[in-house]
Amino acid sequence: MGRVLAKLTSAMLAAFLVAPLAASAQEMKQVPRIAYVYLYRLGPSGPFASAFDERLRELGWVDGKTIHIAYKDAQGDGEKLAAIMQELVDSKIDLIVATCTPEARAAKKATSTIPVVVAATGDPVKSGLVASWARPGGNVTGVSASLLDLSAKRMEVLKEVAPRVSRATVLWNPIRGDNAIEVQVMQDAASKLGVQLQSQQVRDREEMEVALDAITKDGSQAFAVEGDPYVYTYASHLIDFADRRRLPAIYDNRFFVDAGGLISYGPNLPELHRRAADYVDKILKGAKPADLPFEQPSRFELVINLKAAKALGMAIPRSVLLRADEVIR
Repeated sequence: MGRVLAKLTSAMLAAFLVAPLAASAQEMKQVPRIAYVYLYRLGPSGPFASAFDERLRELGWVDGKTIHIAYKDAQGDGEKLAAIMQELVDSKIDLIVATCTPEARAAKKATSTIPVVVAATGDPVKSGLVASWARPGGNVTGVSASLLDLSAKRMEVLKEVAPRVSRATVLWNPIRGDNAIEVQVMQDAASKLGVQLQSQQVRDREEMEVALDAITKDGSQAFAVEGDPYVYTYASHLIDFADRRRLPAIYDNRFFVDAGGLISYGPNLPELHRRAADYVDKILKGAKPADLPFEQPSRFELVINLKAAKALGMAIPRSVLLRADEVIR
């Protein structure tokens, strides 16, 4: 009897000691794990983690307490990006945040079941990410930075600040699926404004040099940049080129203007990453990516650099300055 009682007491003690550990492990398992993945550190494919984190905290998700967030930098390497995605899938991550189109494509290739929220893609349908804007139908959803009206509006703004321009060039990367239609919209808008808009594709350093050489030789009086993570890596090069050639240039994001460029008109990228946090919140609370429509940007920024204008010998019209969200003096 004593031996039986001893065994029973030992079993109860073991259960007493193990129970808190099991409860703790279960609690840890219930804390969602997500990954925030970016390919480049600049432009639409770069991280805007502070805006993303801030919105998550507002929604009650605190890193290290109610959620675990892993930040993954692919350092501009496509192979490393693919390896990161596979590593996340193997670890059974709960959700992947992809900053832009390349990251979203890599995530979709690696998994068809783990939810993927993309923060600032172009056209998600033309990029092959989803079946439709309203009903994505798979494991990918999120926010788009693309609005065709913006592409047309950039040409209107360029013509307004440089009314004598009759010939210009747009630089763009055809690897991004929806760039082609955006460039066509820009060319149509330019034509209506009396501007012949040349098209120059840039996929690598050699093509960038060819494109800039063509601008020098074909009589272009201005140029525009259509958003792409790769093109952003040449921001300082493009701004220096515009300064040396005294050419007005319009960009799709204030990143270029903050770096010394003339003017930009485009979506507010930090705001898009805040909206991505809203998607994360909904999915972690039970919503399915397939049922969450893609959003388009709702906030746009017109940013003007008067220092750049002065260096180019330009006077920005008062009508444009009054519409600007920010003027850098």
